[in-house]
Amino acid sequence: MKNSISRIVGAAMAALLFVSAVSAQNDAIASAAGDKYVISAKAGGVNFVEGAVGIVRQAGTSGLLLRGDKLEIGDRVSTGANGKAEILLNPGSYLRLGSNSAFEFKTTSLDDLRIKLDSGSGIFEVFATEDFKVTVNSPKTKFSLIESGIYRIDVSADGNGKIAVWKGLAQIGNDATAIVKSGREATLAGAISSIAKFDRDDKDSLAIWSKARAKELAKISGQLARNTMRTALMRGFLGRGWNMYDSFGLWVYDPFRRSHCFLPFGYGWNSPYGYGFGHSIGYYNLPPVVYQPPVNTIGGSQPPRYGPRVPIVKESSEPPPFIRVQGTSGSTGRDYGAVKPGRDDSSYGSEPIRSSGGGSTYSPPVSSPPPSETRANSPSKP
Repeated sequence: MKNSISRIVGAAMAALLFVSAVSAQNDAIASAAGDKYVISAKAGGVNFVEGAVGIVRQAGTSGLLLRGDKLEIGDRVSTGANGKAEILLNPGSYLRLGSNSAFEFKTTSLDDLRIKLDSGSGIFEVFATEDFKVTVNSPKTKFSLIESGIYRIDVSADGNGKIAVWKGLAQIGNDATAIVKSGREATLAGAISSIAKFDRDDKDSLAIWSKARAKELAKISGQLARNTMRTALMRGFLGRGWNMYDSFGLWVYDPFRRSHCFLPFGYGWNSPYGYGFGHSIGYYNLPPVVYQPPVNTIGGSQPPRYGPRVPIVKESSEPPPFIRVQGTSGSTGRDYGAVKPGRDDSSYGSEPIRSSGGGSTYSPPVSSPPPSETRANSPSKP
């Protein structure tokens, strides 16, 4: 009888030790996976390369461009006859470069992103407003992308350009009246020679590839695991790698798919193509300190716990960039404000403030249960 009891107790203890070991192993795996996620708020990452793509660095070195490379201002990228590349702009925005094309960054700041497209074709999937516009310079003119949307710019061998606005609003040159609306294209030969409608159903391989990439990347965003991502987000935040005044969201490198995807700060955001991202940063249940605004000082600095120590020249009551851009240009699916810890919802600042980006409000953070996972929205044209 005693032997039977001993065997039962021994088996129970063995089972308990096994469960504990499995649990610890799972925690270790989750922690290791979290360590592999890379969080960034910077432009210049190379997210996809196919065919022959070369780079000439500002420093004078040259070679092949590879996925995972980082571009700096002045680095010149060029594609061959079968080449194409996807370049990360400010978080949420992409440049997809076609064959026989060349470009370089002139600046990479959030409120003044400038790109020089010397030749060939590029599709720009961007979040933008008048305050956060994207400027594309060609040899003979410039295009200002002033609404969130999808734009194609082609530069011919003689330096003349053409812009097709699949969705959004663009300005040509410095003329505030030279506006190209959604569904129209402008052809330039020194000056604007024509603005006319175009068939958005007529897509070539570059356009088809760009939309397919947008769909795939939005799907990756929606599948970022809560537990492992929370570790990476907090590590990046405490390391002063990002704060909510840096951008509209974050680039997240998913090691399992070897690709960066976009994690928006705001809730309900869709890509300009219409694909839902699934979650905002609030889904990952970060501590309330992440959502508090900078100290209300002029010319002062943020305390270390609030992110990078950078000069603050705005009142803390001014909405952060993602609040100011959402609700405009169709950049979000639902015009909510910022995020709450543990919840994709509107909350930011010390008192409810009217957003300049489309009428949303935000208020002090509160704790609440996380939402269920959302599905990617059906795409809109194109």
